[in-house]
Amino acid sequence: MKRLSSGISDLDGKIEGGFFEGSVNLVTGKTGTGKTAFSASFIHEGIENGEPGVYITTEEEEEDIVKDVKEMFGWDLTEYMEDGGNLKIDSVKPVFPTREVENINSLIRGYVSDFMEKLEEDIEEVDAERVVIDSVSLIEMFVKDEYMARVVISSVIRKLKEMEVTALLVGTIPETSEGLTEGGIVEYLVDSVVKLEFTPISDRYNRTLEIRKMRRTDHEIEIFPIEISDTGLRLKEK
Repeated sequence: MKRLSSGISDLDGKIEGGFFEGSVNLVTGKTGTGKTAFSASFIHEGIENGEPGVYITTEEEEEDIVKDVKEMFGWDLTEYMEDGGNLKIDSVKPVFPTREVENINSLIRGYVSDFMEKLEEDIEEVDAERVVIDSVSLIEMFVKDEYMARVVISSVIRKLKEMEVTALLVGTIPETSEGLTEGGIVEYLVDSVVKLEFTPISDRYNRTLEIRKMRRTDHEIEIFPIEISDTGLRLKEK
């Protein structure tokens, strides 16, 4: 089974070489736990290995992602985004109504249709092998209805698998929640779940990584300290 490197130093050895090709994976955690750093590392690793990528943000503008990554790691993603490049960053944000809407379902269907169309277009544009969607939690919040949210997320995952890409979905855990995502839906539909967290270690809070599940993989089950430095995100020795 072909594996794609996670882009996280020392993580691949814990998951039999990386994410298996064609899988849809969730990286989730509360605010500030390193989700964007993880996602950027995953996409950047692919570009460096000749695997084109798509990064779709549902919360920020394209230039914000570029600036964040440049600030964290010094990687200038614009170098890969010029004509004929192998990276596409796109912002597909839902528009929350400022007043009561008579047919909210029509608004939701319109956004989902636009999102799916943009996702397919972007993947085809660069012939992507890797995709990041940051984040699916905002989509869950926008849809609101649990059944409809499950249908939408399932449709996104099905589309990603149909297009034979290896994907990373980013989820957000609310500060007061013990679940793994905003709606508690995505984690049951994906092939793997990587949880990022703040954990007290040596009398101070450090970031940690835990592989909660990974299909078709004999993975480590420990909680690993991680470090975000100007050279990338990596697992640390305990």
